Amino acid sequence: MKVRIITGIIMAILFLIPFYFGSYWFSAFSLILAIIAYYEFTTIIKARILDVKWFAGLLGVIFLFSPLLSSGGEQIQIKVLIALVLLLLTATIFNQEFSIEKAGTLLIGVLYIGFGFSSLAEARIDNGVIWAFSILLTIWSTDSGAYFIGRKFGKRKLAEKTSPNKTVEGAIGGIIAAIIIGMALQMTLNTYVNYIEALIITLVVSIAGQVGDLVESALKRNYGVKDSGKILPGHGGVLDRLDSWIFVFIGLKLIGLL
Repeated sequence: MKVRIITGIIMAILFLIPFYFGSYWFSAFSLILAIIAYYEFTTIIKARILDVKWFAGLLGVIFLFSPLLSSGGEQIQIKVLIALVLLLLTATIFNQEFSIEKAGTLLIGVLYIGFGFSSLAEARIDNGVIWAFSILLTIWSTDSGAYFIGRKFGKRKLAEKTSPNKTVEGAIGGIIAAIIIGMALQMTLNTYVNYIEALIITLVVSIAGQVGDLVESALKRNYGVKDSGKILPGHGGVLDRLDSWIFVFIGLKLIGLL
């Protein structure tokens, strides 16, 4: 527990400094997180590390940040993704061990991680530190509410085969906790346009965050892995800590808030 707390404090400091300054500082920090997460994802799916396909996927993740780092980045982003699809499909012809399924899984990882972390950076840059931090507080309140309510009142399993400890009651408790925090943020900081927008964003964040957590649990269970990595003592890997963030910020981008 002591190691977990110390690691949590160090993590918070390392994150909040570039988060506060924003701009290229936070974009660069988010890219570093994405690269670590990509490495963890490829170890989970048992991809061959450091071969041509692995590096191609890594470049895909990096170039998904191009709209944040340069003008005209969207065109570069699209061309790189198309090239990556063609390369991975071509690789299945010459490498019998690299199946269509493996190519598709690697591509999903590139999109999942690249868009997730680039959307996190975009939220901070475009919407400001208060807005982005409010989203993070909503995610954390969901996690806390789901944990404590689920532990005390949880009976019905939410997704037993994927995550046996999660319950329907816990999920509802997480949403309620998020709504309370979301409304409090709107009341004190006027974070959103109005209370209706605050409620909508809060629901999207809370639900997407819980789905994101379940998705990574399903991925690890499918490959028989307990933790995504060991870079954070007492916490596992970057994906273990930030899996819910990925779905949240992609979700916010899909509904036009980024």
